[in-house]
This record gives sequence, C-alpha cells and structure tokens, in this order.
Amino acid sequence: MRQSLVLIAMLLFSLVAVPRAQAQVGSALGNNPLLHQGQNRAGTDDPRERADKQSGPRIVKDVKKAMLDADPKVRVAGLTKLRYLQQPEVDDILINGMVDADTRVKIKAIDLLGARQATSAVPTMSQFLFLRSTEPVVRLHLVAALGRIGDARAALPVMQYMQGAEDDRERGTAVFALGEIGDSRALDALTQAAAEDPSPMVRRLSQEAVEKLQGEIPTQHSERLAEKKDADQRFVPTDVKLSKLREFDEKLQEQRGR
Repeated sequence: MRQSLVLIAMLLFSLVAVPRAQAQVGSALGNNPLLHQGQNRAGTDDPRERADKQSGPRIVKDVKKAMLDADPKVRVAGLTKLRYLQQPEVDDILINGMVDADTRVKIKAIDLLGARQATSAVPTMSQFLFLRSTEPVVRLHLVAALGRIGDARAALPVMQYMQGAEDDRERGTAVFALGEIGDSRALDALTQAAAEDPSPMVRRLSQEAVEKLQGEIPTQHSERLAEKKDADQRFVPTDVKLSKLREFDEKLQEQRGR
C-alpha cells in the first residue's frame, strides 16, 4: 500500500482529535465512513439485497420519524440506515440533516452524502462550507465529503477553502479532496502548495494530488467507481435469478419429456 495512504489515514484520523469542548462530536467522528474507507465488505451479502424495494420505503418512513426525535443519537442512528438505500428521497433527507441543530447529526449526514457520492448535494455542501454558522469540524467533513463525491463543481469552493486555511489538517484535507475531484483548474494551486506549504505532510499530499490530476496515479474516487461498476456487473437481482431458474427448469423438463 502506498505511503500516501498512511499519511491520508493520519490526516483523516486527526479529525477525531478535536478539543474537549467538541467532545460531543466524538461518536459521530468514530463512525465516519471516511475514516474506514479502505475497509471492504468482504464476506457480507450485497447491501442492495438488504435494502430492497420492499424494505426501502419502510426504512425511509422510520428514518423520517427518527429525525423528529429530540435525542440526537436517535437521529444519527436513523440516518445511518440510509447508507445503501436507493429511494430518490434519501439524499434529500440527508441534505436536510445538514441543518440539524446537533453537530453529530450534521456530520453523519455529510459523511453519508460523501459515501453515497451524492452529486445532487454538491451545491448545498459548497454553500455550507462558507456559512459563518458552520463549525470548523463540520467544514473539514464537508471538504472530505466533496472529495469523495468527486464532482468538478466543488473544485473552486474547495480551492477557496484551502487558500484561507491556516491549520495543516484543513489544508491537507483540501489538497487531498482536490486531487480526488481531479479538476485541472486546481493544478496551479496544488503545484504551489507542493513547493511552498510549510507542512511536509501537506506538501506530500499536494504533490500526489498533482500526480492524480496529471493521470500519473489513480484517484480513490476512480477506484471506487471501478469497484462499483464491477459490483454492478456481478450483482444479479433476485427476480432475475428466479427467472433464470425457471428457464433452466423448463429446459430440463423438455429434455426429460423427449
């Protein structure tokens, strides 16, 4: 595994080390999909089979009810159930979760939008990045999620965020996100950061982001898309499986009748 992944893991893990005044955010950070993006689901059944057309609407209804609960832990748990659902209203629920009064709920919604690669959320997430009411830790998750989504519309907002970032974690998260987004407009800023940033970690991440933009190394975003395409090709819906079984049985019966 590339050394850069170690640096990235250290960077993203540093999100957990927020001040004690933000200790209530801890549980949401601990469940942040970004911190575990290298893990796979080997040995488990396809999540799309669990979140099928029958259970999906029921889960969505339950989550909407959970989002009205006074306990933020209940709201976070509710949002978690949306991870693999394909219902069209899911992303809207998550986008609405970004305005929740509790930071943990906001972070969960943002992380899930990133994990789902919800391109429909990019304009709203980009706007929230610069709202005065948006907490610094939430901004970090917004930038990381925009990187996971990989939509070019986020390139300029993330560049603007990077230019104003004083903290190494903030700049490091931003340059990593820009590398994942892959927009050539960020090339000059990343090249400058690779040469001049005071942090060795940020310089290294910036150089790798430049290499991603130039096509010298793959982005994690492109690798996830390839994995998803492969999974889609291997995934056979239950009704199709049953149909093939029926066809096989009919042919078998025909052969026996001859």
